[in-house]
Amino acid sequence: MFALIVFCALGFAEDSAVRIGTMSDPAIREASGIVKSRAHPGVYWVHNDSGNPPALFAVREDGTLIRRYEIAATNLDWEDVAADDRGHLFLGDIGNNGGVLPIRAIYRIDEPDPAVEPAGPLPVTLGVHYKVLKTDRFDAESLVIDGDVALLVTKRFDGRDARLKSIPLDASASLFRPAMTTDLGSLPGFVEPATGADLSQDGRRLAVVSLAKVRVYERDGDRWTLIGEAGFRGNGVEAIAWDGDDLILAGEGRGVYRIAAKSWRSPRKRGSKR
Repeated sequence: MFALIVFCALGFAEDSAVRIGTMSDPAIREASGIVKSRAHPGVYWVHNDSGNPPALFAVREDGTLIRRYEIAATNLDWEDVAADDRGHLFLGDIGNNGGVLPIRAIYRIDEPDPAVEPAGPLPVTLGVHYKVLKTDRFDAESLVIDGDVALLVTKRFDGRDARLKSIPLDASASLFRPAMTTDLGSLPGFVEPATGADLSQDGRRLAVVSLAKVRVYERDGDRWTLIGEAGFRGNGVEAIAWDGDDLILAGEGRGVYRIAAKSWRSPRKRGSKR
């Protein structure tokens, strides 16, 4: 009874996530980003967090490995992976614990065909460096691609709403001339530390996850309106991907989870300001 009271007090009583698999390859020990392929049905792309080799893994929905790829880039603190409609994947070297790093990076690669054995490390076709101002040394673990810009969701620990940052995907944004970020405002109600995000393929809905909560936002002009949320008890979840209207979660505990659309769309959650 005491344990149940504690769970309720912490907001963990609800569990909308259903476990659907396990990251089977021992090398995927700390999944930090996941995105569904837009070119290859049934394929998800996953990578590890910092302290691991610069590798990208093609996996099935149940977490079984299809193929591993080495990437010709440094994994200083990879935190998320995103896709666009032009055949590219983007790796966000965006982690910034304590806000101590003044410059971070986003790497673009051409999405490989998981049916083809790699000939060597996949080359970076675009490397975008961006500056983190001394007056706003934010951390981020959430990356999505919105046309010709990257969007980051800041990771906060002060109980205030997460912020949305925009970075132009400009080839001239080098280590020596980094791009500047633009603050696009807050994500209302997302007060937990954000650990991952994904943008729906039509660009209308943004899903953001923390260690115990998912919130879904819908684009309303230049703003994002909260339209749904769901709680879960996944183990160390740090990654989220759209699968149709459902959401796929992954993280450090090696589990793969699904949150059905009916869960995050629940009428009692829609429009919640929590």
